[in-house]
Amino acid sequence: MTKPIAILLLIIHIFNVGGYRFVFDKLEKDASVQLIQKLDNDEYNDDQLIEMKVPLPMPYQTNWSSFERYNGEIQIEGVHYNYVKRKVYNDTLILLCIPNHDKMQLNSAKEQFFSLVNDLDQKGKDLPAPKANIIKTITTDYQVTETFVTLVPPVTESVKHIIINSSMPASIALEDPYQPPRA
Repeated sequence: MTKPIAILLLIIHIFNVGGYRFVFDKLEKDASVQLIQKLDNDEYNDDQLIEMKVPLPMPYQTNWSSFERYNGEIQIEGVHYNYVKRKVYNDTLILLCIPNHDKMQLNSAKEQFFSLVNDLDQKGKDLPAPKANIIKTITTDYQVTETFVTLVPPVTESVKHIIINSSMPASIALEDPYQPPRA
């Protein structure tokens, strides 16, 4: 009887530590897929579209006669947008976007759940404020990978360096790396 209770409490603890992030990420991904399906089926109102213009300084760029369907996402000031259409005109990329309200609501719910789980919401309570040095860090958003390379020069007894002066013909090469070439 105590073993199933211990397993249940362990599952709840693991979910509180970081499992909810996976649940919310899955729900946000599903909301994005549903919106893309609606956009592919033209189930949106043209009045909801927001136009974004991006400079596109490319030489010999041709103008497009009409918009084409385009998939993608962008987040500006906390608002999630999905690309609907794009067009190149002169030196400008014109993107028509639609706000993804479902994803914004899920993101807001995720933040509220995070603050409730970690006692960050102290409105109207007589509890002391959480300590500033205790921060919950989850590194699933950004993973830093570092690569260290050590270059070892080859060990040879006679290493000759060839220096070619740009003002001299290429056929004249100097073998002494320590003296500058004579003009």
